[in-house]
This record gives sequence, C-alpha cells and structure tokens, in this order.
Amino acid sequence: MAQTSTLRVFLIAMLAVIGGAPPVRAQFGSLVSPGQAAQARSQAELDAYLQIVQSTDAREVIRKVDAFASAYPGSELSGLAYQNQVRAFEQLNDFDGMLIAGEKALRANPDNLNTLLTLAPAMASRADHRPDSAQLLTQAEGDAHRALDGIEKTRLPHKITLEHWNLEKHQMQSQAHAVLGMVALQRGYPQAAIPEFQTAISLSPVPEGVQFLRLGLAFASINKKEDAVKSLRRSAELGPESVRALALVQIEKLRTSKSSH
Repeated sequence: MAQTSTLRVFLIAMLAVIGGAPPVRAQFGSLVSPGQAAQARSQAELDAYLQIVQSTDAREVIRKVDAFASAYPGSELSGLAYQNQVRAFEQLNDFDGMLIAGEKALRANPDNLNTLLTLAPAMASRADHRPDSAQLLTQAEGDAHRALDGIEKTRLPHKITLEHWNLEKHQMQSQAHAVLGMVALQRGYPQAAIPEFQTAISLSPVPEGVQFLRLGLAFASINKKEDAVKSLRRSAELGPESVRALALVQIEKLRTSKSSH
C-alpha cells in the first residue's frame, strides 16, 4: 500500500511537469469545430483578429484579445480570439488566466476542439493540491468527452485531404483519451487509466515518450512490474530528455524494489 501511495505522488508530480507541455499536444487548424466557420462582419474586424493571430508576444496577444472583445462585442470570431488568449496564458504559465480565457472561449464557441483539447490536459495535470481539484477533474473529463463527441461530428475541412484529416482526427482522439487516463490517475484509479492510455497510444500517429511514461507509471502503481518496465523502456527510447530521465528513475526504482523482495 505504501508503494502505491509513493508511486501516485511521483506520478502526480510527473503530470504537473509534462502533462500540459506543448510537445504533448498538437495544435490543429484554428477553425476545427463541428459547426460552421466563424465570419467577420467587417474588414476592420477581420484585420483586428488577424493582428491577434500574427502576434508572437504572449502579453501582446492577451492585450489585443481584450481590446478585440471590447471593440467587437458579439463577434463570431470572439471564441477563436479567446482561444489564442488561452494559449498566450499557457505560454506565460498562468493557469488561472488560462481558465478564465477558456471559459470565455467556450462560452462563445462550446464545440471548439482546440480550446477543449488545450484546457482539458492542463486541468487534468494541474488539479492536484488545488481547492477546486474535484471541479477541475470533472471539467477536464467532461471536456475530453465533448471533444470526442465533437470530433465525430466534425465535417472534413476544406482544402485538406482525407488522409491528413484522419491523422489530425486520430491525434485529437489520442489526446482526449490521454486526458481521461490522467483524470483516472488523479482520482486514484490506475486500472481505469490503463485502457485509456493504451487507446491514446494506439490512436497517436506518432509514438510519444510521454504516453508510454504515463502507461508505465499506471502499471507500476498496480504492481504490474514487467508491463511497467516494458512501457518505461519504450518511453526512454522515445524521449525527449525530460521524459527519458523520469522513465529511467522509475525503472531503477522498480528494479530496486524487485531485488529487495
């Protein structure tokens, strides 16, 4: 029991470090949504939105989004503008800012897959030790399910091949299942997390070390050491270095634990 508790502490710390990092989550086209593409009502409105998209400084993006929302209340582009603000707050490691901007983005466009798949992993990985932890996990779980439902309803975007769309679709589905796995781990249910992580791995167009790291830690927490080591070795092979280091640390812990029995 003590070993399981220790593993869970290690696992939650790992999620906080890598759970929402950009390499874990791809960004898809800004109009990925089951509904119709948003339209500007004037050239000035479109130009103001394009200034947000073209800005590279996170603080400048935040300022321009607030100015856009003030100048064009009710704009169809407001959901996409706040989506850019979510990513800007993420770059600044401002989680509370992400949540506020995300709420505004989803209020304007509840089905935007990019927003759902940006917020959900951030909430799942950072919920621990917060007073609103239970609420964040519930919201992350709900957003992941909404994303999976939205992916199935999304029509093939224009100017994109079926092959390319299937790759994006599978990547988005992979991210959503990874979130469901992280939520299960945060709640202390590794056996429920394992099939979610396995599904995430099977759907991912490109194998990622972090996916196998999560799976390995979930196996380790229920004392399936052989499965854990196999997944962790694959994680170390794929990297990147931060993931590789975490995987090797856990492999060594499992070896030490095995030799002591």
